[in-house]
Amino acid sequence: MTEKCCICIPIRLGTIILAGLCLFVAIGAAAGYLGKPEAYAPDMSKGLTLVFGIAYILMALVSFFGIIGSFFNAAAAVRIFATMLWGFVLVNLVIAIINIISLATNKKTAIDRCISQINSNPNQSGITSSDCSTIEIWRIIIFGIVAGIIILFQAYFANVASRFAEQLELKYFSKVEAQNKSNENNGNNGYSHHK
Repeated sequence: MTEKCCICIPIRLGTIILAGLCLFVAIGAAAGYLGKPEAYAPDMSKGLTLVFGIAYILMALVSFFGIIGSFFNAAAAVRIFATMLWGFVLVNLVIAIINIISLATNKKTAIDRCISQINSNPNQSGITSSDCSTIEIWRIIIFGIVAGIIILFQAYFANVASRFAEQLELKYFSKVEAQNKSNENNGNNGYSHHK
């Protein structure tokens, strides 16, 4: 029986799709963190956005490696991809925690920015400073929920890639074992190998 990903997709195809999605997301995140960090993560320091950008570049490279390994059924390449995916689950968990802490510690600055935008734009009638506080609190909550969902999906797909790597490894080792038994049987055909 072939293992499945997302109930109906064969695990190999699921790993290829996963690696492609990871590649796409990693390129987008790297471009965001490195290209326009003030728009992508306005409350984060330049050094931290550089570190996150480099981490996502590494994720893009590993994802490409996962695509190639899955296409050619290379157990070692898929294992490296799966291991790196688990590493990036942890990295993204740390990034999410740092972002949430950054949002929470810079909440007052964001509220002040919102209030100054209200004061400078008279067309925004009906929005008060307490609304700015509520908006910022909900922004933090929504970011936390979205980050949590993304991390859960990443953990699921890291598990899919790990299962595919395990499937390829079992296939490889059973082939090697069968070959070794075949060699043993050929060696025990009545001929003496003593010098």
